[in-house]
Amino acid sequence: MAASVPQLEQTYLSESNAALNSQIQLQLYGSYIYLSMASFCNKEEVALGSFALFFLRQSQKWMERTEMLFSLLTERQGSLTLGRIANQDRQDWLDGLMAMECAFHLEKTLNQSLLQLYGLANSKGDLYLCNFLKCHFLPQQVEILKEMGGYMTNLRRLGAPENQDAEKLFDQLTMADSIKKN
Repeated sequence: MAASVPQLEQTYLSESNAALNSQIQLQLYGSYIYLSMASFCNKEEVALGSFALFFLRQSQKWMERTEMLFSLLTERQGSLTLGRIANQDRQDWLDGLMAMECAFHLEKTLNQSLLQLYGLANSKGDLYLCNFLKCHFLPQQVEILKEMGGYMTNLRRLGAPENQDAEKLFDQLTMADSIKKN
């Protein structure tokens, strides 16, 4: 016997709420990691202040996006289920390039999770969630991945991580300029 339409809707809502909770948890983890990166770059011995500001802004952006998903979940009468934020993969990074590479991989993970959420919504005909993700998340992910990819390429071209002066120069010129624009 086929499931009734309300049963299918309820099944999807349950699956959608679980996926939204999972995304929220991952975004909180991302925000937490970015705070840790900002702290690392702000240390006196590292002294990459513009890197620190960049990572701090990324932390704030993910917190704002998390609040958006929480509001969406609330609109859908879903309940927020928070678990513990997973421990970060590493306590310290060796340099700015390594921190940026880790941030890039973090953004790829967040992007993949968003694409899976989009795929779920699309497969169930949830146009509202699809449009929400297309407006507030997916284009921004393309931009930040492109931006970080450019940063890593330029840092390597300057000789980082072997040339520590390259990171300092990049921090003072490129990253500082990027912070001013944003």
